Amino acid sequence: MSATSGRRAVIGVMGAGDGAGTAALRLAEELGAAIARRGWALLSGGRPSGVMAAASRGAMAVEGHLVVGVLPGDGSGGRGEGATAELDLALFTGMGLARNVINVLSSDVVVVCGGGGAGTASEAAHALGAGRPLVLLAVPQPWIALFTGLDAGVVVCATVEEAIAAIARQLNVPAQPPCRATAAVSAAGAAAADLKGERLPVALVQLQAGEDAAANRRQAEAWLERAVRPPAGRPAPRLLMLPEIWNAPYAAQRFAAFAEPIPEPGCSLLDGPSPSLAMVARLARRHGVAVIAGSIPERGADGRLHNTATVIDGQGRLLAKHRKLHLFDVDVPGGIRFRESDSLSPGGSITVLPGDGDPLATGLAEPPNLGLLICYDIRFPELALLMGQRHGCSLLACPAAFNTTTGPRHWHLLMRARAVDSQCFLLACSSARPPDGEGYPSYGHSLVVDPWGTVIAEAGTGEQVLHAELDLAQVALARRAIPTGEQRRGDLYRLEPA
Repeated sequence: MSATSGRRAVIGVMGAGDGAGTAALRLAEELGAAIARRGWALLSGGRPSGVMAAASRGAMAVEGHLVVGVLPGDGSGGRGEGATAELDLALFTGMGLARNVINVLSSDVVVVCGGGGAGTASEAAHALGAGRPLVLLAVPQPWIALFTGLDAGVVVCATVEEAIAAIARQLNVPAQPPCRATAAVSAAGAAAADLKGERLPVALVQLQAGEDAAANRRQAEAWLERAVRPPAGRPAPRLLMLPEIWNAPYAAQRFAAFAEPIPEPGCSLLDGPSPSLAMVARLARRHGVAVIAGSIPERGADGRLHNTATVIDGQGRLLAKHRKLHLFDVDVPGGIRFRESDSLSPGGSITVLPGDGDPLATGLAEPPNLGLLICYDIRFPELALLMGQRHGCSLLACPAAFNTTTGPRHWHLLMRARAVDSQCFLLACSSARPPDGEGYPSYGHSLVVDPWGTVIAEAGTGEQVLHAELDLAQVALARRAIPTGEQRRGDLYRLEPA
């Protein structure tokens, strides 16, 4: 029985109110998202630049969130000018001790993320005094010594996963919640019994490019090397992925300076004309792993520029090449203005890599057909539907670079929607957000989404590797349980292949 039976558990996240480091903010955002995904309420708010507001941002990106903010009387926490998170419910209090006490007494479990100042220390001390469980996530050693000395029951965690497991233990609930997809199709459980579970380990590399092309290649290679060495207990990935425009700044006026020629599929890239793809090809052969090499600016044989994604096999050969079909020409009032068509030309064909012969060397009995999209392509549902229902894809890959205007509104929504539309797994690999605020404001949050629309892995905003395992049997189960591909009204409308 849960300690909060009959109501939603409230998790209080505390930390630095101002001047928190990038790592602490990223961790808090991941923690907020993880709390919301578990269905717990998040007690947060805080100053716009602080840990609590970062946790709010993470939770706000998850469907079904509940974020309660305990704010100072001036309303600055989470809602003032420049704030980056809104709250479902705000409780206004005075500053200082009164706020610390309310933070603690409103929470079932208190988490201190990344440390903080005197106010955070006061909240942690009040939590122990009030008998609230205290979890320390990536806090400095002096804090660990202080609070474990006060109470041996304090839980010390290094990762968000450990913190979520610790919270679950304190609430006396299972460490892992029932899968939403499983719950949604419980009636189809018997139908799944004959499906063989085949898992494909993947790794998405979220990184940020700069103005130095050679440095970008070195950085990407270093991150790919990290990606092929998974955390303890995880299988080595058989498929790696890079984001959109990973070898150059994401700026329309800069694409020409960084453009490289890309040969046609079937060619070896090991000593080819593209320095960026040659690096990836050598790494792929070195480790015997396939790579969805994100996208780079391509200079075509006719001199035109394209935003082009590629897939490279474990021998360094080019398997597929996709030129972005829909160019990102937008002007959001008060947000962002960007025109890819000022420098790029659109592609002219849908790109699907058939699984016949297992070109990705997945080792699976039924290798997936892979559909390629690039960023803005994901906004056009017909493309994903064609890939899933006419080209037999079970896996879609979308290197992307949503920004901080469009990302909070549409990133999770679109990626989950396209996975549900096509009943495919979807890999959405984003570029990382510049830590200093300079350059293109990428949203980050690389995602792995299953055919039910469930986010099974999510990155934060900074540079990192995101590991996941794809249970490809879920594709057949989803299509059997909800057979939208067989139920379309061809007498009223048609989904024609290109």
